[in-house]
Amino acid sequence: MRTEDAISKQRPLLTLAIPTYNRACFLRQLLDSLSEQLRAEARVELLISDNASTDGTMSLVEEEIRRGIPITYLRNETNIGPDANFLQCYERARGKYIWMVGDDDIVAQGAIERVLSYLSKDEYDLIYLDPFGIRGLEVEPKAYAATAPRATVFSDARPLLRKMNLNSTLISVNIVNKDRVEAAGHGSFSTLIGSYLIQVGWIYTALRNHRKSLLVEEGLVGYRIDNTGGYAACELFGTTLSRLASEWLREPDLIRMVVNGSIQRFFPTYLSQAKRGERQNFQQEDAHLILSRAFRRNMRYWIFNYPLIALPGRLGWCWLQCVKVVNRIDRACGYPSLSW
Repeated sequence: MRTEDAISKQRPLLTLAIPTYNRACFLRQLLDSLSEQLRAEARVELLISDNASTDGTMSLVEEEIRRGIPITYLRNETNIGPDANFLQCYERARGKYIWMVGDDDIVAQGAIERVLSYLSKDEYDLIYLDPFGIRGLEVEPKAYAATAPRATVFSDARPLLRKMNLNSTLISVNIVNKDRVEAAGHGSFSTLIGSYLIQVGWIYTALRNHRKSLLVEEGLVGYRIDNTGGYAACELFGTTLSRLASEWLREPDLIRMVVNGSIQRFFPTYLSQAKRGERQNFQQEDAHLILSRAFRRNMRYWIFNYPLIALPGRLGWCWLQCVKVVNRIDRACGYPSLSW
């Protein structure tokens, strides 16, 4: 098995890090999407951090290594939790850039070459990959291919964050310049263990010290729709995210975009679905108690969220349709309202 001792001394341009736990079936599909792209690509380090999986993850990784896929495999003796496993990926990454990919996501064919071409031509603090959704447990990984090049450079973090918004918390769609993050200085990321959002430490540090970033709208990464849960969404994306945005972004404009976007873009659909019993994979919460405590001074909560909690069936559905129309108009204009 390839370990850290066997790694070439030449520093890679990009570390593609996969934190995983008991998802061998999904991990196999992700590795299938990567295998040919990485077989002879010395500029990329593929790192897998296995959080003491009890399924066939170790055997799967060993099989991929025998097939000639260069993998740096870290296996924890015990389950250290998702945040600590994410942090281990970040700390062990040797590349100038780190791209952490969820073990149930898919990287499109041609994506690695496309990403490397961007990283080789210029230097960015952050590269945001606008994702596409995947439904179903079994997919054909190689059926997904990168579309025609379409990328936009930003010298200001604000218009980028308006587009990213809650996706600024997702690992698979954010490639971070680790050198820039470390040079900028930051608090200890370990203080975020237990938040379930440790990744915002380095993502928000990159945004806070932003010089140049890249938005890539080419379908390079796909995420599984509705393959998440187990946590309290209102507490996480209401109370916790608001606090972490304040602590790690610090700039009022950037904080406002994250908070307003969570209220206006994420919670309306989530609250409507939860009310209809379609979010059983999340912990049950008193949505109004939690969100009003976090957002009571923000008029958006009372316009975009509270009616969906308070209104009965058909009226609630009609209100959601109005919210969607407002968001579509706002999106077409670049989400300027999130700054208000």
